[in-house]
Amino acid sequence: MEKIKQSETLVIKRSQIKLNPINPKRHSDYAIKLQKKNLKKVGFLGGIVWNKTTGNLIDGHRRVLSMDGILKYDGTNDYDIKVEAVELDEKTEKEQLTYMAAGNTEPDLDLIAKYIGDIDPIDYSDLGFSDSELRDILAFNDYPPMINEPFEDFISQEGQEDAEKKKENVKSVKERVSRIADEREKQENAYITLSFGSYDAFSAFCDIFHVSGSERFLKGENVLKMIE
Repeated sequence: MEKIKQSETLVIKRSQIKLNPINPKRHSDYAIKLQKKNLKKVGFLGGIVWNKTTGNLIDGHRRVLSMDGILKYDGTNDYDIKVEAVELDEKTEKEQLTYMAAGNTEPDLDLIAKYIGDIDPIDYSDLGFSDSELRDILAFNDYPPMINEPFEDFISQEGQEDAEKKKENVKSVKERVSRIADEREKQENAYITLSFGSYDAFSAFCDIFHVSGSERFLKGENVLKMIE
């Protein structure tokens, strides 16, 4: 039988890991915050892919950045971290880095809707869905989030009075989730992109705001302080 080559599970020091400078995945501050919350809730579940050859991460940047934040890592306070170690040349590393970024599977929202009732509604906003995905999931089922059978069947079992209460509960949960989703959407869209018609204009901007030409991300709050 044909064998499939597997990674080696190792526990290494954080200082051995380099965040890949060409990682195509962009992780927002909100995504990092969400990952930190998940790490504190259930711990680190693994899955970080690290290239022994270069020391670069291939997958798992968000998890590493989140652990850095929780443990206040500054390069001097090293910590242990479990990785899936591989040995790839630079060309293959770039290939796999791209594959793992572009090959993320779209979630089956219909399937998730069938079991989301087993998840506490208070945790819906921590599942990592966009606001539209979360609304779509809730739209699949018109029954209380903690009930697994169809809402029509639930009415016949509980009686009309209880059914009305359940309907109100559904409405309340959906409204709360919608508010959370709207707020998250605002946070995720709190950015703008500047484009310059020439390098001279770009260089002038950098001179005015005292930033390095190599910087590609600026905090809006810092720019506002400079303007003031």
